[in-house]
Amino acid sequence: MGFGGLYISVSGINANKKALDTVSHNIANVNNPNYVRQSAIHSERSSTRDETGFPRGTGVNTQNIRQIRDEFLDIKLRREMATFGYHSTKSEILNQVETIFNEISSSGLQNVMDEFWDGWAELYKEPDSLTIRGIVHENAVAFTTTVNHISTQLRDLQFELNKEMLNKANEVNTLLAKMAEFNSHIKRIEGYGPHVSANDFRDERNAVLDRLAELIPITHYENQYGEEVVSLFGKDLVSSGGFSPVDIELNSKGHGEIYWSDTGGSIDLKGLGELGGYIDARDSVVVEYQERLNILVERLGEAINEIHMSGKDLHGGDGLPFFVGLDSQDPAAAIRVNPSLGSFERIAVSESGAIGDGEKAKEILDLRERPLFSAYGDHDDTPIMSIDRFYRELVMSIGLERQQSRTMVENQQTLIDQIRNRRQEISSVSLDEEMADMLKYQHSYIANSRVINAIDEMIDLVVNRMGIAGR
Repeated sequence: MGFGGLYISVSGINANKKALDTVSHNIANVNNPNYVRQSAIHSERSSTRDETGFPRGTGVNTQNIRQIRDEFLDIKLRREMATFGYHSTKSEILNQVETIFNEISSSGLQNVMDEFWDGWAELYKEPDSLTIRGIVHENAVAFTTTVNHISTQLRDLQFELNKEMLNKANEVNTLLAKMAEFNSHIKRIEGYGPHVSANDFRDERNAVLDRLAELIPITHYENQYGEEVVSLFGKDLVSSGGFSPVDIELNSKGHGEIYWSDTGGSIDLKGLGELGGYIDARDSVVVEYQERLNILVERLGEAINEIHMSGKDLHGGDGLPFFVGLDSQDPAAAIRVNPSLGSFERIAVSESGAIGDGEKAKEILDLRERPLFSAYGDHDDTPIMSIDRFYRELVMSIGLERQQSRTMVENQQTLIDQIRNRRQEISSVSLDEEMADMLKYQHSYIANSRVINAIDEMIDLVVNRMGIAGR
Protein backbone atom coordinates (compact mmCIF):
# COMPACT_ATOMS: atom_id res chain seq x y z
CA MET A 1 0.00 0.00 0.00
CA GLY A 2 2.68 2.48 1.07
CA PHE A 3 2.40 6.23 0.94
CA GLY A 4 0.50 6.08 -2.33
CA GLY A 5 -2.41 4.47 -0.50
CA LEU A 6 -2.23 7.24 2.09
CA TYR A 7 -2.58 9.91 -0.60
CA ILE A 8 -5.52 8.05 -2.16
CA SER A 9 -7.35 7.96 1.17
CA VAL A 10 -6.63 11.62 1.84
CA SER A 11 -8.11 12.52 -1.56
CA GLY A 12 -11.17 10.43 -0.66
CA ILE A 13 -11.58 12.26 2.64
CA ASN A 14 -11.36 15.64 0.89
CA ALA A 15 -13.83 14.59 -1.81
CA ASN A 16 -16.36 13.30 0.73
CA LYS A 17 -15.92 16.39 2.88
CA LYS A 18 -16.77 18.54 -0.16
CA ALA A 19 -19.80 16.36 -0.88
CA LEU A 20 -20.97 16.65 2.75
CA ASP A 21 -20.56 20.45 2.58
CA THR A 22 -22.73 20.43 -0.55
CA VAL A 23 -25.41 18.35 1.19
CA SER A 24 -25.35 20.74 4.15
CA HIS A 25 -25.73 23.70 1.78
CA ASN A 26 -28.73 22.03 0.12
CA ILE A 27 -30.43 21.40 3.46
CA ALA A 28 -29.81 24.99 4.58
CA ASN A 29 -31.65 26.26 1.46
CA VAL A 30 -34.58 23.85 1.54
CA ASN A 31 -37.04 26.74 1.96
CA ASN A 32 -35.39 29.05 -0.58
CA PRO A 33 -37.74 29.13 -3.62
CA ASN A 34 -34.97 30.32 -5.94
CA TYR A 35 -32.45 27.68 -4.89
CA VAL A 36 -31.48 24.81 -7.20
CA ARG A 37 -30.06 21.77 -5.46
CA GLN A 38 -26.40 21.03 -6.03
CA SER A 39 -24.41 17.85 -6.36
CA ALA A 40 -20.67 17.16 -6.01
CA ILE A 41 -19.32 15.44 -9.13
CA HIS A 42 -16.32 13.20 -8.43
CA SER A 43 -13.80 11.99 -10.98
CA GLU A 44 -10.63 9.93 -10.74
CA ARG A 45 -7.33 11.71 -10.61
CA SER A 46 -4.80 11.12 -13.36
CA SER A 47 -3.15 7.73 -12.95
CA THR A 48 0.58 6.98 -12.83
CA ARG A 49 2.55 3.92 -13.89
CA ASP A 50 4.80 1.86 -11.70
CA GLU A 51 8.21 0.50 -12.66
CA THR A 52 6.56 -2.35 -14.57
CA GLY A 53 4.44 0.05 -16.61
CA PHE A 54 1.20 -0.99 -14.89
CA PRO A 55 -1.23 1.97 -14.35
CA ARG A 56 -1.85 2.90 -10.76
CA GLY A 57 -4.69 5.07 -9.44
CA THR A 58 -3.93 8.17 -7.44
CA GLY A 59 -7.33 8.88 -5.86
CA VAL A 60 -10.37 11.05 -6.51
CA ASN A 61 -11.03 14.71 -7.31
CA THR A 62 -14.14 16.86 -6.91
CA GLN A 63 -14.55 17.85 -10.53
CA ASN A 64 -17.20 20.50 -9.89
CA ILE A 65 -20.34 21.32 -7.92
CA ARG A 66 -23.12 21.23 -10.50
CA GLN A 67 -26.69 22.44 -10.31
CA ILE A 68 -29.42 19.90 -10.97
CA ARG A 69 -31.65 21.78 -13.38
CA ASP A 70 -33.29 21.40 -16.78
CA GLU A 71 -32.49 24.49 -18.85
CA PHE A 72 -35.14 23.57 -21.41
CA LEU A 73 -37.83 23.88 -18.71
CA ASP A 74 -36.43 27.27 -17.71
CA ILE A 75 -36.63 28.56 -21.28
CA LYS A 76 -40.12 27.13 -21.77
CA LEU A 77 -41.38 28.65 -18.52
CA ARG A 78 -40.03 32.10 -19.36
CA ARG A 79 -41.59 32.00 -22.81
CA GLU A 80 -45.02 31.27 -21.31
CA MET A 81 -44.59 33.87 -18.57
CA ALA A 82 -44.63 36.70 -21.12
CA THR A 83 -48.10 35.67 -22.34
CA PHE A 84 -49.30 35.14 -18.78
CA GLY A 85 -48.03 38.54 -17.64
CA TYR A 86 -49.82 40.34 -20.48
CA HIS A 87 -53.23 38.72 -20.05
CA SER A 88 -53.19 38.76 -16.24
CA THR A 89 -52.56 42.52 -16.40
CA LYS A 90 -55.22 43.06 -19.07
CA SER A 91 -57.77 40.95 -17.19
CA GLU A 92 -57.21 42.91 -13.99
CA ILE A 93 -57.61 46.25 -15.78
CA LEU A 94 -60.76 45.15 -17.63
CA ASN A 95 -62.17 44.18 -14.25
CA GLN A 96 -61.55 47.75 -13.09
CA VAL A 97 -63.25 49.12 -16.22
CA GLU A 98 -66.22 46.82 -15.55
CA THR A 99 -66.39 48.12 -11.99
CA ILE A 100 -66.33 51.73 -13.22
CA PHE A 101 -69.43 51.19 -15.38
CA ASN A 102 -70.97 49.41 -12.37
CA GLU A 103 -73.78 47.67 -14.25
CA ILE A 104 -74.08 44.93 -11.63
CA SER A 105 -75.69 47.42 -9.23
CA SER A 106 -78.78 49.60 -9.35
CA SER A 107 -76.67 52.76 -9.74
CA GLY A 108 -75.29 51.86 -13.16
CA LEU A 109 -75.73 54.09 -16.19
CA GLN A 110 -78.42 51.86 -17.70
CA ASN A 111 -80.73 52.36 -14.70
CA VAL A 112 -80.03 56.10 -14.74
CA MET A 113 -80.98 56.25 -18.43
CA ASP A 114 -84.14 54.20 -17.76
CA GLU A 115 -85.23 56.78 -15.20
CA PHE A 116 -84.29 59.57 -17.63
CA TRP A 117 -86.61 58.13 -20.32
CA ASP A 118 -89.36 57.45 -17.78
CA GLY A 119 -89.34 61.14 -16.88
CA TRP A 120 -89.91 62.17 -20.50
CA ALA A 121 -92.75 59.62 -20.78
CA GLU A 122 -94.49 61.18 -17.77
CA LEU A 123 -93.89 64.68 -19.07
CA TYR A 124 -95.56 63.75 -22.37
CA LYS A 125 -98.68 62.84 -20.38
CA GLU A 126 -98.65 66.03 -18.26
CA PRO A 127 -96.59 68.63 -20.13
CA ASP A 128 -97.77 71.50 -17.95
CA SER A 129 -96.78 69.91 -14.63
CA LEU A 130 -93.91 71.72 -12.95
CA THR A 131 -93.39 68.75 -10.64
CA ILE A 132 -92.79 66.37 -13.52
CA ARG A 133 -90.64 68.97 -15.26
CA GLY A 134 -88.57 69.06 -12.08
CA ILE A 135 -88.26 65.27 -12.16
CA VAL A 136 -87.11 65.40 -15.81
CA HIS A 137 -84.53 68.00 -14.87
CA GLU A 138 -83.39 65.96 -11.87
CA ASN A 139 -83.10 62.78 -13.97
CA ALA A 140 -81.14 64.65 -16.63
CA VAL A 141 -78.74 65.96 -13.95
CA ALA A 142 -78.36 62.37 -12.67
CA PHE A 143 -77.52 61.25 -16.21
CA THR A 144 -74.88 63.92 -16.74
CA THR A 145 -73.43 63.39 -13.27
CA THR A 146 -73.14 59.65 -13.91
CA VAL A 147 -71.40 59.97 -17.27
CA ASN A 148 -69.15 62.70 -15.83
CA HIS A 149 -68.17 60.34 -13.04
CA ILE A 150 -67.53 57.40 -15.39
CA SER A 151 -65.42 59.58 -17.67
CA THR A 152 -63.42 60.93 -14.73
CA GLN A 153 -62.80 57.44 -13.38
CA LEU A 154 -61.65 56.20 -16.79
CA ARG A 155 -59.29 59.17 -17.05
CA ASP A 156 -57.99 58.50 -13.53
CA LEU A 157 -57.52 54.83 -14.42
CA GLN A 158 -55.51 55.82 -17.47
CA PHE A 159 -53.36 58.06 -15.26
CA GLU A 160 -52.76 55.20 -12.82
CA LEU A 161 -51.93 52.84 -15.68
CA ASN A 162 -49.37 55.32 -16.93
CA LYS A 163 -47.76 55.42 -13.48
CA GLU A 164 -47.68 51.62 -13.35
CA MET A 165 -46.25 51.49 -16.86
CA LEU A 166 -43.42 53.82 -15.81
CA ASN A 167 -42.82 51.71 -12.68
CA LYS A 168 -42.65 48.51 -14.72
CA ALA A 169 -40.29 50.09 -17.26
CA ASN A 170 -38.02 51.23 -14.42
CA GLU A 171 -38.21 47.73 -12.93
CA VAL A 172 -37.06 46.31 -16.27
CA ASN A 173 -34.02 48.58 -16.21
CA THR A 174 -33.28 47.67 -12.58
CA LEU A 175 -33.41 43.97 -13.44
CA LEU A 176 -31.18 44.46 -16.48
CA ALA A 177 -28.62 46.20 -14.25
CA LYS A 178 -28.79 43.28 -11.79
CA MET A 179 -28.29 40.83 -14.64
CA ALA A 180 -25.14 42.66 -15.74
CA GLU A 181 -23.91 42.70 -12.13
CA PHE A 182 -24.48 38.96 -11.67
CA ASN A 183 -22.78 38.29 -14.99
CA SER A 184 -19.72 40.17 -13.75
CA HIS A 185 -19.63 38.24 -10.43
CA ILE A 186 -20.06 34.85 -12.11
CA LYS A 187 -17.43 35.55 -14.76
CA ARG A 188 -14.92 36.69 -12.15
CA ILE A 189 -15.50 33.75 -9.77
CA GLU A 190 -15.59 31.04 -12.42
CA GLY A 191 -12.53 32.55 -14.07
CA TYR A 192 -10.38 30.90 -11.39
CA GLY A 193 -10.77 27.55 -13.09
CA PRO A 194 -13.14 24.92 -14.49
CA HIS A 195 -13.72 23.42 -11.04
CA VAL A 196 -15.12 26.64 -9.52
CA SER A 197 -18.86 27.34 -9.82
CA ALA A 198 -20.76 30.45 -8.70
CA ASN A 199 -23.98 28.51 -8.21
CA ASP A 200 -25.57 30.81 -5.63
CA PHE A 201 -25.12 33.79 -7.94
CA ARG A 202 -26.61 31.70 -10.74
CA ASP A 203 -29.70 31.04 -8.60
CA GLU A 204 -30.16 34.77 -8.02
CA ARG A 205 -29.60 35.49 -11.68
CA ASN A 206 -32.22 32.92 -12.70
CA ALA A 207 -34.73 34.49 -10.31
CA VAL A 208 -34.10 37.83 -12.04
CA LEU A 209 -34.58 36.16 -15.43
CA ASP A 210 -37.92 34.68 -14.29
CA ARG A 211 -39.22 38.09 -13.26
CA LEU A 212 -37.83 39.82 -16.34
CA ALA A 213 -39.55 37.26 -18.59
CA GLU A 214 -42.87 38.12 -16.95
CA LEU A 215 -42.37 41.82 -17.70
CA ILE A 216 -41.11 41.65 -21.30
CA PRO A 217 -40.78 38.84 -23.89
CA ILE A 218 -37.04 38.14 -23.61
CA THR A 219 -34.86 35.45 -25.13
CA HIS A 220 -31.52 34.48 -23.58
CA TYR A 221 -28.53 32.16 -23.73
CA GLU A 222 -25.30 31.64 -21.79
CA ASN A 223 -22.03 32.46 -23.56
CA GLN A 224 -18.66 30.73 -23.10
CA TYR A 225 -17.78 32.95 -20.15
CA GLY A 226 -20.84 31.98 -18.12
CA GLU A 227 -22.56 35.31 -18.84
CA GLU A 228 -26.26 35.39 -19.69
CA VAL A 229 -27.00 37.30 -22.90
CA VAL A 230 -30.54 38.71 -22.81
CA SER A 231 -32.29 39.91 -25.96
CA LEU A 232 -35.59 41.55 -26.86
CA PHE A 233 -36.75 40.87 -30.44
CA GLY A 234 -33.15 40.18 -31.50
CA LYS A 235 -31.57 43.22 -29.84
CA ASP A 236 -29.22 42.58 -26.91
CA LEU A 237 -30.24 44.19 -23.63
CA VAL A 238 -27.58 42.40 -21.57
CA SER A 239 -24.32 41.14 -23.04
CA SER A 240 -20.68 40.72 -22.07
CA GLY A 241 -20.23 44.47 -22.45
CA GLY A 242 -22.83 45.33 -19.79
CA PHE A 243 -26.46 46.27 -20.39
CA SER A 244 -28.52 48.66 -22.51
CA PRO A 245 -31.41 50.15 -20.51
CA VAL A 246 -34.78 50.83 -22.06
CA ASP A 247 -35.21 54.56 -22.65
CA ILE A 248 -38.40 56.11 -21.24
CA GLU A 249 -39.76 59.37 -22.61
CA LEU A 250 -43.02 61.27 -22.03
CA ASN A 251 -45.18 62.20 -25.01
CA SER A 252 -47.40 65.27 -25.35
CA LYS A 253 -50.09 63.62 -23.19
CA GLY A 254 -47.59 62.92 -20.42
CA HIS A 255 -47.73 59.22 -21.22
CA GLY A 256 -44.53 57.19 -20.99
CA GLU A 257 -43.19 55.57 -24.14
CA ILE A 258 -40.29 53.12 -24.38
CA TYR A 259 -37.48 53.30 -26.92
CA TRP A 260 -34.26 51.48 -27.81
CA SER A 261 -31.40 53.27 -26.09
CA ASP A 262 -29.00 52.76 -29.01
CA THR A 263 -31.17 53.67 -32.01
CA GLY A 264 -33.94 55.71 -30.39
CA GLY A 265 -36.59 53.64 -32.18
CA SER A 266 -39.92 52.92 -30.55
CA ILE A 267 -40.36 49.48 -28.95
CA ASP A 268 -43.50 47.48 -29.75
CA LEU A 269 -43.91 44.66 -27.21
CA LYS A 270 -46.47 42.96 -29.48
CA GLY A 271 -48.98 42.13 -26.78
CA LEU A 272 -46.54 40.31 -24.48
CA GLY A 273 -45.40 40.82 -20.89
CA GLU A 274 -46.81 42.85 -18.01
CA LEU A 275 -45.29 46.01 -19.43
CA GLY A 276 -46.99 45.35 -22.76
CA GLY A 277 -50.27 44.78 -20.91
CA TYR A 278 -50.09 48.15 -19.16
CA ILE A 279 -49.18 49.98 -22.36
CA ASP A 280 -51.99 48.38 -24.39
CA ALA A 281 -54.53 48.89 -21.60
CA ARG A 282 -53.61 52.56 -21.27
CA ASP A 283 -53.47 53.30 -24.99
CA SER A 284 -56.14 50.95 -26.36
CA VAL A 285 -58.49 49.39 -23.81
CA VAL A 286 -59.33 52.48 -21.72
CA VAL A 287 -59.26 54.74 -24.77
CA GLU A 288 -61.75 52.51 -26.59
CA TYR A 289 -64.33 52.68 -23.80
CA GLN A 290 -63.77 56.41 -23.34
CA GLU A 291 -64.48 56.87 -27.04
CA ARG A 292 -67.60 54.71 -26.88
CA LEU A 293 -68.94 56.67 -23.92
CA ASN A 294 -68.20 59.95 -25.70
CA ILE A 295 -70.02 58.77 -28.82
CA LEU A 296 -73.06 57.80 -26.73
CA VAL A 297 -73.16 61.12 -24.90
CA GLU A 298 -72.44 63.31 -27.91
CA ARG A 299 -74.97 61.79 -30.31
CA LEU A 300 -77.73 61.48 -27.72
CA GLY A 301 -77.11 65.02 -26.46
CA GLU A 302 -77.11 66.50 -29.97
CA ALA A 303 -80.33 64.65 -30.90
CA ILE A 304 -82.11 65.86 -27.74
CA ASN A 305 -80.82 69.40 -28.23
CA GLU A 306 -82.09 69.48 -31.80
CA ILE A 307 -85.61 68.49 -30.74
CA HIS A 308 -85.66 70.66 -27.62
CA MET A 309 -84.54 73.78 -29.51
CA SER A 310 -87.40 73.31 -31.98
CA GLY A 311 -89.99 73.31 -29.20
CA LYS A 312 -91.73 75.98 -27.12
CA ASP A 313 -91.59 76.41 -23.35
CA LEU A 314 -94.54 77.14 -21.04
CA HIS A 315 -94.37 80.83 -21.88
CA GLY A 316 -94.25 80.23 -25.64
CA GLY A 317 -90.55 81.04 -25.84
CA ASP A 318 -88.13 79.22 -28.14
CA GLY A 319 -86.41 76.20 -26.74
CA LEU A 320 -82.79 76.31 -25.60
CA PRO A 321 -80.10 73.61 -25.91
CA PHE A 322 -81.01 71.03 -23.27
CA PHE A 323 -77.38 70.00 -22.75
CA VAL A 324 -74.21 72.10 -22.91
CA GLY A 325 -70.55 71.07 -23.16
CA LEU A 326 -71.03 68.73 -26.12
CA ASP A 327 -68.44 70.59 -28.22
CA SER A 328 -65.66 69.48 -25.85
CA GLN A 329 -63.02 66.93 -26.86
CA ASP A 330 -64.33 64.81 -24.00
CA PRO A 331 -68.11 65.40 -24.04
CA ALA A 332 -68.78 62.71 -21.42
CA ALA A 333 -66.69 64.69 -18.95
CA ALA A 334 -68.01 68.12 -19.99
CA ILE A 335 -71.76 67.55 -20.53
CA ARG A 336 -74.08 69.52 -18.24
CA VAL A 337 -77.78 70.31 -18.16
CA ASN A 338 -78.29 73.87 -19.40
CA PRO A 339 -78.29 76.05 -16.25
CA SER A 340 -81.13 78.13 -17.70
CA LEU A 341 -83.39 75.09 -17.40
CA GLY A 342 -83.19 75.39 -13.63
CA SER A 343 -86.40 77.37 -14.25
CA PHE A 344 -88.52 74.38 -15.16
CA GLU A 345 -90.89 76.53 -17.28
CA ARG A 346 -88.04 76.85 -19.82
CA ILE A 347 -88.15 73.14 -20.66
CA ALA A 348 -89.58 73.20 -24.19
CA VAL A 349 -91.87 70.26 -24.92
CA SER A 350 -94.63 72.00 -26.89
CA GLU A 351 -94.68 71.90 -30.66
CA SER A 352 -97.51 74.42 -31.14
CA GLY A 353 -96.88 76.57 -28.09
CA ALA A 354 -100.05 75.37 -26.37
CA ILE A 355 -99.66 74.59 -22.68
CA GLY A 356 -101.06 71.06 -22.97
CA ASP A 357 -98.94 70.17 -25.99
CA GLY A 358 -96.21 67.63 -25.19
CA GLU A 359 -95.25 66.47 -28.69
CA LYS A 360 -91.59 67.40 -28.29
CA ALA A 361 -91.41 65.27 -25.15
CA LYS A 362 -92.79 62.42 -27.25
CA GLU A 363 -90.15 63.03 -29.93
CA ILE A 364 -87.39 62.97 -27.32
CA LEU A 365 -88.85 59.79 -25.83
CA ASP A 366 -88.89 58.20 -29.29
CA LEU A 367 -85.13 58.71 -29.53
CA ARG A 368 -84.77 55.70 -27.28
CA GLU A 369 -85.92 53.39 -30.08
CA ARG A 370 -84.53 55.35 -33.02
CA PRO A 371 -81.27 54.14 -34.66
CA LEU A 372 -78.70 56.74 -33.67
CA PHE A 373 -75.47 54.76 -33.66
CA SER A 374 -73.40 52.68 -36.05
CA ALA A 375 -71.43 49.73 -34.77
CA TYR A 376 -68.24 50.84 -32.99
CA GLY A 377 -65.28 50.57 -35.32
CA ASP A 378 -67.49 50.27 -38.40
CA HIS A 379 -66.43 52.64 -41.17
CA ASP A 380 -70.03 52.86 -42.37
CA ASP A 381 -71.67 55.65 -40.33
CA THR A 382 -75.21 54.50 -41.16
CA PRO A 383 -77.11 54.37 -37.84
CA ILE A 384 -78.28 50.84 -37.06
CA MET A 385 -78.47 50.75 -33.26
CA SER A 386 -80.58 52.44 -30.61
CA ILE A 387 -78.95 53.94 -27.54
CA ASP A 388 -79.91 50.95 -25.36
CA ARG A 389 -78.42 48.48 -27.80
CA PHE A 390 -75.29 50.58 -28.25
CA TYR A 391 -74.76 50.73 -24.50
CA ARG A 392 -75.52 47.03 -24.03
CA GLU A 393 -72.89 46.18 -26.63
CA LEU A 394 -70.41 48.45 -24.84
CA VAL A 395 -70.96 46.64 -21.53
CA MET A 396 -71.00 43.20 -23.18
CA SER A 397 -67.76 44.01 -24.96
CA ILE A 398 -66.05 44.70 -21.63
CA GLY A 399 -67.31 41.42 -20.20
CA LEU A 400 -66.40 39.34 -23.25
CA GLU A 401 -62.95 40.87 -23.55
CA ARG A 402 -62.31 40.31 -19.87
CA GLN A 403 -63.55 36.71 -20.11
CA GLN A 404 -61.18 36.05 -23.01
CA SER A 405 -58.24 37.41 -21.03
CA ARG A 406 -59.32 35.48 -17.93
CA THR A 407 -59.50 32.26 -19.96
CA MET A 408 -56.01 32.92 -21.31
CA VAL A 409 -54.77 33.54 -17.77
CA GLU A 410 -56.30 30.28 -16.52
CA ASN A 411 -54.83 28.31 -19.42
CA GLN A 412 -51.42 29.88 -19.00
CA GLN A 413 -51.54 29.38 -15.23
CA THR A 414 -52.24 25.66 -15.70
CA LEU A 415 -49.37 25.33 -18.16
CA ILE A 416 -46.98 27.34 -15.97
CA ASP A 417 -47.91 25.29 -12.89
CA GLN A 418 -47.15 22.09 -14.79
CA ILE A 419 -43.75 23.40 -15.87
CA ARG A 420 -42.96 24.66 -12.37
CA ASN A 421 -43.97 21.38 -10.78
CA ARG A 422 -41.73 19.52 -13.22
CA ARG A 423 -38.91 21.94 -12.51
CA GLN A 424 -39.35 21.50 -8.76
CA GLU A 425 -39.27 17.72 -9.15
CA ILE A 426 -35.85 18.08 -10.75
CA SER A 427 -34.34 21.03 -8.93
CA SER A 428 -35.90 21.35 -5.47
CA VAL A 429 -34.24 19.98 -2.36
CA SER A 430 -35.58 16.69 -0.96
CA LEU A 431 -34.65 16.21 2.69
CA ASP A 432 -35.01 12.44 2.38
CA GLU A 433 -32.61 12.33 -0.55
CA GLU A 434 -30.16 14.67 1.16
CA MET A 435 -30.16 12.51 4.32
CA ALA A 436 -29.48 9.41 2.22
CA ASP A 437 -26.57 11.20 0.52
CA MET A 438 -25.29 12.41 3.89
CA LEU A 439 -25.17 8.85 5.24
CA LYS A 440 -23.46 7.64 2.07
CA TYR A 441 -20.74 10.28 2.20
CA GLN A 442 -20.30 9.89 5.97
CA HIS A 443 -19.68 6.16 5.61
CA SER A 444 -17.30 6.80 2.74
CA TYR A 445 -15.50 9.44 4.82
CA ILE A 446 -15.18 7.00 7.75
CA ALA A 447 -13.95 4.23 5.46
CA ASN A 448 -11.18 6.47 4.10
CA SER A 449 -10.25 7.46 7.65
CA ARG A 450 -9.93 3.80 8.62
CA VAL A 451 -7.64 3.17 5.66
CA ILE A 452 -5.41 6.00 6.87
CA ASN A 453 -5.43 4.53 10.39
CA ALA A 454 -4.51 1.12 9.00
CA ILE A 455 -1.63 2.57 6.96
CA ASP A 456 -0.46 4.51 10.02
CA GLU A 457 -0.42 1.30 12.07
CA MET A 458 1.49 -0.49 9.32
CA ILE A 459 4.11 2.25 9.11
CA ASP A 460 4.43 2.31 12.90
CA LEU A 461 4.93 -1.45 12.90
CA VAL A 462 7.62 -1.28 10.21
CA VAL A 463 9.48 1.71 11.66
CA ASN A 464 9.25 1.11 15.37
CA ARG A 465 8.78 -2.63 15.92
CA MET A 466 10.36 -4.67 13.10
CA GLY A 467 14.02 -5.72 13.71
CA ILE A 468 13.90 -5.09 17.45
CA ALA A 469 14.11 -8.81 18.42
CA GLY A 470 17.68 -9.96 19.25
CA ARG A 471 19.13 -6.52 19.87
